[in-house]
Amino acid sequence: MVVPVNNAANDSPHDIEEVELDLLLDGMHRRYDEDFRAYERRFLRRKTFDFMRARGLETVSALQNLVLHDEAAASELCQAFVSQQSMLFDDADEFHALRGMIGPLLGSYVAPKIWIAECLCAEEVFSFAILLLEEGHYDKSLIFATCSNEAVLQEIKKGTFSLDRLAAYEENYRRSGGRRSFAEYYQIRDGRAVFLESLQSRIIWAQYSLCTDSSFNEFQLISCRKSYASFGMPLQRRIIHLFNDSLSRFGILNVAADVDIGYSPLLMNYKELGRRGIYRRAR
Repeated sequence: MVVPVNNAANDSPHDIEEVELDLLLDGMHRRYDEDFRAYERRFLRRKTFDFMRARGLETVSALQNLVLHDEAAASELCQAFVSQQSMLFDDADEFHALRGMIGPLLGSYVAPKIWIAECLCAEEVFSFAILLLEEGHYDKSLIFATCSNEAVLQEIKKGTFSLDRLAAYEENYRRSGGRRSFAEYYQIRDGRAVFLESLQSRIIWAQYSLCTDSSFNEFQLISCRKSYASFGMPLQRRIIHLFNDSLSRFGILNVAADVDIGYSPLLMNYKELGRRGIYRRAR
């Protein structure tokens, strides 16, 4: 006879799914050394169940069985956890504010460095490339675009987007303070829009994990706008320490406006610059 432990027989479907999700994440870590255990739980549940629906799977246990025995499926799940779709200049007001800050900040540096941490789509990187170009700092700057997943990184490097987004991107670009025609920054190839190769000349692409890796340079601007909210609180604390170790004095830290990072005592060293999500290091 099986004796329920801690009244486990009365666990709700949600409780059982939580156990299954723990086992899935542990299995991914042990089998493939892919560690998502410190990610925000609701984010992981949403991504997991989206993946299951696309595969026609009814339980997380069925998904676990699939990915532990099918390396290709495991790779696709990892990409699903990491990748997120975004729009070019998705928060036009925020990029408009950054335009006014970047000039005075970067103008005093011979070779300023910008880190787009855990970038999840091409639009996130090329928004900054266009901004730097129009503010006159692109040719002397280096943009480090990092992502923990190599397959996602290679897809981002292609710099392509759907033609049905052109009108929205043109409008976002204009609202962000764009000074040219957006059409100057892309060409049409094989039915998709492709950012010009010249916009990649100052971008360094690299696989890098915010979960495990250490500071690797000093930067004048660090942006982690899209991925930060997907991390659990302990991992967010680690990342804030990492960014603090990597940001120069008077450098700018840019995270999503709807993310609360006020829990970190390190923020005593930072001043909010007119709008939530943009901070300047004071010491």
